[in-house]
Amino acid sequence: MKRPSVCIAVTLIIGLLAGCTAQQKRHSMMAQLYDGRPVSRLAVDSAPQTAQEAIVRGDAAMHAQQDDLALFEYIRALSLLPAGQHRDKTLYKIGRIHQLHQRDRLSEKAYQMALQDNPHNIDVLQQLGVNYSKKGAFDVGKRCFIRAINADQLRLHHHVMLSPSINQIDTVDALEMDDHSPANAYMGLGIIYDVASQHGMAQALYKKVLNVHPQSSKVLLNIGYSYYMSGDDLEAKRATLAALALDPDNSRAQNNLGLIYLGQGKIQRALNVFMQQMASYQALNRVGYLLMIQGHPDKAIPYLQQAIDEKSSFYQAAHENLERAFAEVNALAHQ
Repeated sequence: MKRPSVCIAVTLIIGLLAGCTAQQKRHSMMAQLYDGRPVSRLAVDSAPQTAQEAIVRGDAAMHAQQDDLALFEYIRALSLLPAGQHRDKTLYKIGRIHQLHQRDRLSEKAYQMALQDNPHNIDVLQQLGVNYSKKGAFDVGKRCFIRAINADQLRLHHHVMLSPSINQIDTVDALEMDDHSPANAYMGLGIIYDVASQHGMAQALYKKVLNVHPQSSKVLLNIGYSYYMSGDDLEAKRATLAALALDPDNSRAQNNLGLIYLGQGKIQRALNVFMQQMASYQALNRVGYLLMIQGHPDKAIPYLQQAIDEKSSFYQAAHENLERAFAEVNALAHQ
């Protein structure tokens, strides 16, 4: 008769200890990762019975744009999730919330914790690549992008892998890619190669994305600018016009088209493009400034003077650019 009562007592003790452990884990996670409004001000439901229930609540809160509540529910889910069971996906969601609210330290912490659980999380690696690249840490960003692409090759059961020193276009061409592949990792890596003046590699990466997303004005815009930087104005114009056909109001595409026309010596066409997106005096100043930085200060002067004539007292930038253009012309004359 005594033995069952002992078993019951032990079971109760174990249950209490497990409850205490889960609660301690939740408090620890909250201390590490929560930085929203006080929990007392959130419309928090009773404790979820499972991690999946907490995740569903978090997703619903995100959909309703209740980010603090979503963050709270996702952290509660972490305390119920064993290692290796979707913890990395939940930590990625936590990192994204923090990033949306510019809490960079906490977003970085969440992403790194996600990689501890799953070093091959493609979304996390891609996002870290974007973040580091925006900060100018291109070497770190490049490694993250390559890891994301390689993790995607594993997902696709493909044997080709990129190395940090990759500079062979054939290797890029051999990569597999589908609708679920990390397009931003390919794009980000392409931008890094463009910055390093390895335009052939950049264009190969952009084309991989374009094969899967042929209607992406963003990809076409990047390809066009890469061709422009490599001196291929014909292909640059072709890709940029294709981007504008998909997104006619894209100011970056309009600006790039103006640059291409200037590179071809078609100044009036460039001016017409700029005048579609800004006031005429601004367009005149833009043309003058770009001609100046392209090494043609003598050609810049008339356009800057016209800009000043149109908006003399309210357009200081044109005055400054005109002074610089005259100075550069004088410097060239005395060489």
